[in-house]
Amino acid sequence: MDLIKRNAPSKDDEPPKWKLAYFEISAQEARSFLTEEQYEHAVEQFEELALEEDPTHPKTADVRSIEGFHELRDKGGVLGKINLRVYFSVCKPARMIVVLGAYKKESEAQTPNWIVRRIKQRQRLLEEHLAKEGLTRLPRKRE
Repeated sequence: MDLIKRNAPSKDDEPPKWKLAYFEISAQEARSFLTEEQYEHAVEQFEELALEEDPTHPKTADVRSIEGFHELRDKGGVLGKINLRVYFSVCKPARMIVVLGAYKKESEAQTPNWIVRRIKQRQRLLEEHLAKEGLTRLPRKRE
């Protein structure tokens, strides 16, 4: 699974504080239930997060922490009745926000366990990618 990186655009002459990245599978997940206009809205949400000093506590979006990763929550407006969840991780050494997955929430229950497991697996893949680039250290396995 390749990690696709891109620069976030500036806004009102304000350069982004964070770079953006995603796994292609994450984009495919989102496109499976969003229209092109809705998908662009979700991308714009992350472009806004890239302008924030701390994208895990933004002024512009609803973000919650879940078991070591983060969840952007959005609904209404261009999304209509879709209750969108986009999961991401923040790599501080690289100043990078990485989208790990997307989900159309359809019940009032907590995030399903299968989503948590999927995102944690992608987070491990991300850590491997970053370690290869020398951006972070993987935890040592205990023997």
